[in-house]
Amino acid sequence: MDYDADGDLDILSGSYTGELYLFERKADGSFVQGRYLLNNKGEDLKAKALSVTVEAMDVDADDDLDLVLGTRSGAVEIFENVGTRAKPAYTGESRPLMTVDGKKVKGSNAHHADWDGDGLRDLVLGSEYGGVHWYRNEGTNNSPKYGAQQSLLDGRDWEKRQEADGPVGAGSRTKVFVTDWNGDGRADLLVGDVQWLYYTLPPLTAEQEAEKLALTPAYEQANAALDKIYDERNSYVGKPGGIPEEVLARVKAVNDVWRPLAKKMGKFDRTKSKVHGWVWLYLQEPAVEGQ
Repeated sequence: MDYDADGDLDILSGSYTGELYLFERKADGSFVQGRYLLNNKGEDLKAKALSVTVEAMDVDADDDLDLVLGTRSGAVEIFENVGTRAKPAYTGESRPLMTVDGKKVKGSNAHHADWDGDGLRDLVLGSEYGGVHWYRNEGTNNSPKYGAQQSLLDGRDWEKRQEADGPVGAGSRTKVFVTDWNGDGRADLLVGDVQWLYYTLPPLTAEQEAEKLALTPAYEQANAALDKIYDERNSYVGKPGGIPEEVLARVKAVNDVWRPLAKKMGKFDRTKSKVHGWVWLYLQEPAVEGQ
């Protein structure tokens, strides 16, 4: 997208930690190293939630581009552009996007598109837990008002599928883009995902079984110590003064003992997983009269 109205295409990106990045296009077609976007006070522009995606869209019809953020499992956030189209500037605090019923719009990426062909930009969103949701624009493009959440693609119950069997449909953390893929005049869905598929290693040898047996007492002791110190650490969360440094130091010491033992024990696990990401195409079918 052309972030600064200079006639070329730049790249906007969210991040896991909530900062927003701009990769500005240079005259030779390459991109400047990504930099944080700043608010109108010169501070890093940062979402309230984690793992954010960003779409630039004029949400208030003032001829500049605001920032619409999808978040991993929280509300969609809006940073309003209080600058201009060519020189964007943003308020320091985002606001949640609400429906006409006063409920927060939620989704892991927020994509504006006319889903139902009425000429109005709706919101179509992926989800942390799978599936695709639609919020119909019941207002206008200049003053959008979003209806209740509707499901375009249901999430699937988690199942432990084997690597050899492959996937059966879109998985978790879906990201969605609306396009007329086959040119039939109806909007279709491209849905990206993440999925874990499992495979099983050969049984442990007698030597490995003996090694595991010898290591188990120390590992179980370290596990118990880890549970105990984290219970203590968590007892301070949200209280005045926060977590004492002395407790944090003991957490680190226990972790330093537990981590190498856990790594060694992990070698004996026979069930392993591989992380995959696919893009799925869902074609919109013609409407059936009376439905």
